[in-house]
Amino acid sequence: MPTPDQPARPTLKRAVGKVQFFTVAFGTIIGVGWMVYLGYWLEPAGPVGASIGFAAGTLLIALISICYAEMASMFPVSGGELAYTYESFGTGTSFITAWTLAFIYTAVAGWEGIAIGVLAESLFPGFGGPVWYTLFDVPVRPGKLALGLGVMAVLVWMNIRGIAKATRFQDLMTYGFLALCAVFIGAAFLFGDTANLEPAVLRSESGSIMPGIIAAFVTAPFFLAGFDVVPQLMEERAPGTTGRAAALMLVLAVLGAGAFYVLIIMSGSMIVPWQQLLEYDQLPAATAFQETFSSPFFSRAVLAAGFIGILTTWNAVIIAASRVFFAMSRARMLPTFLGSVHTGHGTPSGALLFVGGLGALGVVLGEGAIAPIVSAATICFGIIFALVSIGVVKLRVTRPDARRPYRVPGGIVTAVGSALAATLFVVLALGDPYEPGEGIPVAWMVIIACFLLGILFWFASGRLRKSVTEPQRRELILGEEAPSE
Repeated sequence: MPTPDQPARPTLKRAVGKVQFFTVAFGTIIGVGWMVYLGYWLEPAGPVGASIGFAAGTLLIALISICYAEMASMFPVSGGELAYTYESFGTGTSFITAWTLAFIYTAVAGWEGIAIGVLAESLFPGFGGPVWYTLFDVPVRPGKLALGLGVMAVLVWMNIRGIAKATRFQDLMTYGFLALCAVFIGAAFLFGDTANLEPAVLRSESGSIMPGIIAAFVTAPFFLAGFDVVPQLMEERAPGTTGRAAALMLVLAVLGAGAFYVLIIMSGSMIVPWQQLLEYDQLPAATAFQETFSSPFFSRAVLAAGFIGILTTWNAVIIAASRVFFAMSRARMLPTFLGSVHTGHGTPSGALLFVGGLGALGVVLGEGAIAPIVSAATICFGIIFALVSIGVVKLRVTRPDARRPYRVPGGIVTAVGSALAATLFVVLALGDPYEPGEGIPVAWMVIIACFLLGILFWFASGRLRKSVTEPQRRELILGEEAPSE
């Protein structure tokens, strides 16, 4: 019960088990991007070069993920990064960090709404219908728009009905995804030809292999970023699921997803000469399997896996974005309706509706927004990863005796390395190797829109923010996890 001086702190229902933390994280990470981006990874690097780049990116993201594991075990509350950066840097930085994270999650929800239309048109040619309008030089069609908006509505409704339903759906979809992938990846290694991998590594005009490897490396933050969904759900752990066990699931999910991406790059390049994949306009992996085996079965298995990947990522980013908005509202940083909890289901219904509405606007932008969202998200995730890693260093110095159910191996040295890795990702992402001259300007438009909306909400919530003292806000953010000063 809150004291007369302490505002009420709404809480969410606890129903997420240990294994579900893995399926939520892994399902978020994988998504459908591997189907769209396979050719982009291969073109500048070759199959082995792309695999080296992505494997290196995975190791650095794993380094970042163990910093997250320490923070998540220390502060197992909704909002994740909101709590970490609040404890490390204060209100202003925590607002910017959490707002940016929630906005990017919501943008990715829109991204998935666009991607599902692309996939549906691959399965059913002509599905999109006539051109309604054009954005970013790409036509937008009513069929794709209706599908994206319709599935968005269903997922939001399911999440309002309860986190247990949403995570059971995630379990089912993730296990189905893994089963399908085992079929077509196994077929590629069994029937593929290693001669198709040549040349395994490409060189630039100067003779260096590094530009191509870096091109794959720099995409790792976006394609592995789903692990940070776990911190958003820590407050909803089922009884008996420890904070340490849940936090370790995010590290396991990163390593498993990184291995999956490397297997996709290599297996896809073995079934046909990999240069041939570059000739396919959309979804090169599915097209390659169909042409190689002269059967639609493997192609449809790839497409089905992609469809499931869309749903798992989509579901998880809706969960994550809503929890960040909910935690910000609970801390009196955003309007109170975002902190409303469904009386029957114990879910953040106000935040879920807000995410659904904002994500729907992303769907309306159409396919031309896909590459800019990847670029913008990579930059933003890199900055947030760096802040969390620096926060680990700061709290190790200022609160060396604080309770840490999971501790980063190597301590401050590892955390500093994690911060440097995240900074490297940001620097490299600013030179987006896939969309030179086009992607970066639009990506910056996405980032500018994020910050302008954040500034608008910051000032609009000024009176609400000042209605509580900082000690009260700390209690609202951390609850029982708030350590004594």
